[in-house]
Amino acid sequence: MIKSQRIAVSVAFLAFGAACTTWVPRLPALKDHLHLTDGQVGLALLAYAVGAVVGAAAARLVLARGARAFVQAGTVALCVALIGPGLAADFTQLFASLLLIGATAGFIDVLENAQAAELERKAGRPLINGFHGFWSLGAIIGSVSAGAAAYAGVTPLVQFIAVGGIVVVATAWILRDLPDTRSGAARVMPVDAGRLWLTGSILAVAAISLGSYLVEGGTADWSALFLSELSHANPGIAAAGFAGFSTAAAVVRFRADILTAHTSPTVVARLGASIAVVGLALAIAVPALPGAVTGFALVGIGTAVLVPLAFSAAANLGHSGTALALALASGYAGSIVGPVLIGSVADHFGLRAAMTVPLVSALVIVVLAGSLTVSRAAVSPQPARR
Repeated sequence: MIKSQRIAVSVAFLAFGAACTTWVPRLPALKDHLHLTDGQVGLALLAYAVGAVVGAAAARLVLARGARAFVQAGTVALCVALIGPGLAADFTQLFASLLLIGATAGFIDVLENAQAAELERKAGRPLINGFHGFWSLGAIIGSVSAGAAAYAGVTPLVQFIAVGGIVVVATAWILRDLPDTRSGAARVMPVDAGRLWLTGSILAVAAISLGSYLVEGGTADWSALFLSELSHANPGIAAAGFAGFSTAAAVVRFRADILTAHTSPTVVARLGASIAVVGLALAIAVPALPGAVTGFALVGIGTAVLVPLAFSAAANLGHSGTALALALASGYAGSIVGPVLIGSVADHFGLRAAMTVPLVSALVIVVLAGSLTVSRAAVSPQPARR
């Protein structure tokens, strides 16, 4: 039973990654077609983040009813919502379509991470990065398909319809085995701990989640435009930045659980944030294609572990799923702040200068990483189930 559930959760994360990222590398095409400025692109990405916060809050309300059916329905809804950006005729319609995509993505995100954390507790060992590795694998599929479509001159609308249809058909049968998760950890803190401890832990993890999303999203969302405008790459090659970012993240996530088990979340998170700093500095210093793609790949390596570790800690800080929803909402808040801030800086000083925003955020995470070990250590050990 547990094996089939792990396969189902892995496939759910993969489908989520493929559907959720296939539109990002087509931002240059959407920008040109709708004649948008960098600032308007930032506002459109803001709509996605706002929708995700709403979706995360809604997921918290339905978690007690069981996650399985909602993840199944949410996956279909996300694939249908993909059509919106392809049909958009102006900025307002693009804004509305990304708001809807964000809402479905945020909804799925909370529920799938709750399922992943439940299986992690059952196994009695770190699994969360592996599940997020499947998300990254899906992101690779989505970004590569987007790059191929852009290179071949396929319109975004045709691409979005094709990807959404394939995801729905290919995953429907497997998702029937998803665990029907209804809560978080049974015990979240030592018996002598007080409410102040719990509040402080949640806020610390939420802050890391916010910063992680700003670094990861700031790089992923703007990499294609960065390569297109600063490296003068064609649309298909520009998508390589996002593909390189996603590939690096997937490789790291599939091995990161082993490193976490042998060290600590603090060590892994601090190392990851430091590598992200180096990658962003390289992309800013050497915006030509080889340097920028290498830099984005390093950011993918570094940020790969940050979000999963924050979510794993949050999922074990409460029985109801409130802490997890708060961590995800905080993360998406980083997605709200990031696009507007990066877009505004890009409009005034250029996209190259704007990438210092995620760089500074990565430096902040280096400082805050110590709170992850504290949060995880407070969780009562769960016996392994075989």
